[in-house]
Amino acid sequence: MATFGSALFSLQSKLIAAFALLTLASLVLAASVFVFVRRGEQEEQALDHVIATSPAIYTEFSFLQRRGDPESVLAEFIQAAAVEHDVRILLLDRRDGTVLVDSDDTLAGERLHLPRDFDTSITRTTRFRPYISWHPEDGSPGSDLILISALSSQLGQFRQIPPRGAEPYWPVLAVPEETITRAWLGLLPGLGIAAAIALPVAVVLAVLLAGYITRPLQQLTLASRQMAEGSFDVQVSVDRRDEVGRLAQAFSIMAQRVGDAHTQMRTLVANVSHDLKTPLTSILGFAQALRDGGAEDEAEVRRMGGVIYDEAARLTARLNDLLYLSELESGQALLQREEIDLRRLVEGTVRRIESDASARDVRLSIDLADRVTLRADGAKLERTLENLLDNARKYTPEGGEIRVRAYLEAGSACIEVANAAPDISAEEVPRLFERFYRRDRTRGGSTGSGLGLPIARDLIELHGGTLEARVTEGEIVFTARLPLEG
Repeated sequence: MATFGSALFSLQSKLIAAFALLTLASLVLAASVFVFVRRGEQEEQALDHVIATSPAIYTEFSFLQRRGDPESVLAEFIQAAAVEHDVRILLLDRRDGTVLVDSDDTLAGERLHLPRDFDTSITRTTRFRPYISWHPEDGSPGSDLILISALSSQLGQFRQIPPRGAEPYWPVLAVPEETITRAWLGLLPGLGIAAAIALPVAVVLAVLLAGYITRPLQQLTLASRQMAEGSFDVQVSVDRRDEVGRLAQAFSIMAQRVGDAHTQMRTLVANVSHDLKTPLTSILGFAQALRDGGAEDEAEVRRMGGVIYDEAARLTARLNDLLYLSELESGQALLQREEIDLRRLVEGTVRRIESDASARDVRLSIDLADRVTLRADGAKLERTLENLLDNARKYTPEGGEIRVRAYLEAGSACIEVANAAPDISAEEVPRLFERFYRRDRTRGGSTGSGLGLPIARDLIELHGGTLEARVTEGEIVFTARLPLEG
């Protein structure tokens, strides 16, 4: 029952019903216009049909009248002709319009108003012979009838009733006005046949068209259900370039990006768990040893305390990186721009890693422009350079070299950090800016959180600049470009 209800109120059913109703409304409108246009023509045809079905009545009656037959014979002829031709006939006294004979026995003895002048407005012509038709005045006898009569040669130019004494009797066909005014009803059977053919064809076309429209939507519905169940590897294949096709394409792109985000989230959880587990394990282990009295002397206590402090500091750094990256990606990080001397900022940052570099026999070379100033957030720019230098320090082999440059190029301030990287390929470079990406531990060098370079890139982009990496002649070079005016 639920399936039937959902099918009844589905988009496809609504489209089919809408198309059917639209077709029906179009047919009704077209039929109404057609009837309105053809109504006058149908009335004319109805009048023509009445006079055309009985031309012999006027010919034979004229013959009898000219032969001098008495009124009783003419009356019998009128009654017989009315039955034979299935029409109503009135026999009028031409002199005063008195109805001598009515084949329906309704108006006998009544006096009808006769027009004094037959002008072209009431004169008609069929392919048989000319005739006139008129409507008695409202309220007079026969006012519900349309009277029709053929014109004889005695009427001259069909303009004036012949003088008294010439053919005193006048046969007139009487047709109820309703019969003429409702002549348009004769169009309905043909219109009904047209509707009976057009409507089923329209419904079939509506079913096909509705299916064409809704089929991709059904695919989208199925794909969305799969996504809701946790399957993001969905692809809606719709070979169309209309709005539905673009919707399907956008849905496929969305599904891919949601899947990538889901994968990144799982990776984030796994990496954060790993990064937190290692220092926490060390902290718990040494804290347990201290609590249980495992330290033999004060020096051992200080060593264990130092390990706990270092691991706690490492854990704090990881958490700070995560919070900082989250702040950047959520758009909550704001810049405090000020005039920055780039030479002084680079020198101060490099100085902080000199001791560690010397301990690992890593040389530092600096090439700085004399005077480069720009409007930037000094703290965030310093952190960017720290992350780049820290990355270079970790992955530069002993005896290697780190080169730092600051210069102006094409209206931008550039900071370049290069270090030896003989084992990195150009294909690996784009992955360096992925969150938590860390190179193979077996390649040597220490490993970090995998957040330093993504944070550096986001900070440079926050300033409106770019951070790029390239591999050249056994070196990896990171180049940050910043606009001079913020």
